[in-house]
Amino acid sequence: MAKKKTPTKKPVYTPEELEVFRSQLKQERLRIYRRIRSASVSLTASRQAGEESADIGSDDFIRETGLAIMSYDAEKLRLIDEALMNLEKGVYGVCLDCGKQIGKPRLEAKPYARLCITCREVRESNSGMPMDPDRARFLDRSSHM
Repeated sequence: MAKKKTPTKKPVYTPEELEVFRSQLKQERLRIYRRIRSASVSLTASRQAGEESADIGSDDFIRETGLAIMSYDAEKLRLIDEALMNLEKGVYGVCLDCGKQIGKPRLEAKPYARLCITCREVRESNSGMPMDPDRARFLDRSSHM
C-alpha cells in the first residue's frame, strides 16, 4: 500500500475564503447530525412498530436502508471533522496523494474533499489505489509545458 503524502504546501486561500469553507463544513456537519438523530428515532419507532407488523420483510428493508444511510453519514462526518482539523493546522485543501492544492471549485462543491480531481480520477480508475509516483512526476512535468 502506498504511503500517504504529508501535505507540504500551505493553502493559497485567503483567510476570508477559509472562513467560508469552515462555515460550510460546520453547517454540513450540523445538517448530518440532525439527519442521523432523526433516522435513529425513526429506526427505533420502526423497530417498535415492527413487533406488531405483519410485513416484517418490508420493515427489515427500511431498517437496513436507514442503517446504510447512517453509516454513510457517519463517514461523511469523519471527513468533515478531518477537514476542520486541517483548517486549524493550516493544511486545508491540500491533496493527500500528490500534496498539491485542491482546486477551489472542487472545495466549493465538496468542502471535505481530500483529493484533487486528478488524484480522485486516478483512484477511481485504479480501484481506490493512489497514483503511481512515476506517473505523478510525468503529469507534473507535462502540466508545466
